[in-house]
Amino acid sequence: MKVYKNLLFAYSFESMVGFTTTILIIFFGSYALGFLAFFAVRPLVMETKEISAKDDYWFISYQLIKYSVFILSFSIIILYFLLIIIQDNEFLFRHRDRIIILFPFLVFVHGVLGLFSLKGNGFFENKF
Repeated sequence: MKVYKNLLFAYSFESMVGFTTTILIIFFGSYALGFLAFFAVRPLVMETKEISAKDDYWFISYQLIKYSVFILSFSIIILYFLLIIIQDNEFLFRHRDRIIILFPFLVFVHGVLGLFSLKGNGFFENKF
């Protein structure tokens, strides 16, 4: 198995691509989803190193994706309650091309949580 040598840059790149795609979808709609293609450049420009299957990397990666999905789910619930408050029956139909913002938002959140996990001795190491 391989992992990126510079995880700080990898997570920073992931956060920037996710955030930029999220903002572009807000302004340009679903056509901006093509910006995620820049995410495919990361394996080509970054160096990797071998890791063992017993490495703590897998545990931390699992925790990162778990918290990213939790934050995304929480955001969806907040959006749902806001829609109930607004009582706009046509909101989802009129903005269906903007609902795809959730995928780049997940990429952004995963990158930010990855950056927090690298800070100091690790965000997730002392929690579990």
